[in-house]
Amino acid sequence: MNKRLKMFVLDNYSIPKRALDLGAGELVDVNGLKKMGWEVEGVDLKMGVNLEKFYLSKKRPFDLVYSNFVIHKIKNQTEFVKTAFENLKKDGWFFIQTFDLSDLNSSSKFTGDLLSKLLHKEGFRNIVFRVFDVFDDEEGHNHWHRVLEASAQK
Repeated sequence: MNKRLKMFVLDNYSIPKRALDLGAGELVDVNGLKKMGWEVEGVDLKMGVNLEKFYLSKKRPFDLVYSNFVIHKIKNQTEFVKTAFENLKKDGWFFIQTFDLSDLNSSSKFTGDLLSKLLHKEGFRNIVFRVFDVFDDEEGHNHWHRVLEASAQK
């Protein structure tokens, strides 16, 4: 499970809740949250959900919607952020990680300002950003990334 997501969950939720993973991939984070007692839905293109288009879950609203390293691949980022917002319950949290513009090993075009504009446009509040370095030790990678992380409340 993504350790930054796990830290965010432990810091913000005293008991397990309901979450939606936008871009669930191999379900690593979904399974990690399930082990922590959460009820989780993961969606991805492999599961028949095109995140380029607005998606409204039949299981909404969620206490947490999160996405790790997906938004920089999405062309229609406004619909992606709208998907996060509309699937959250009031006062729910959106947690997102992507590569920062300054990352030399990705093609991301994100800065805190750009992500802030997208989140504010949809109506998110209490937006907090962090930028940090993380070493990518996956096979064939072995390099540093500059990560942009945001959390925002509906």
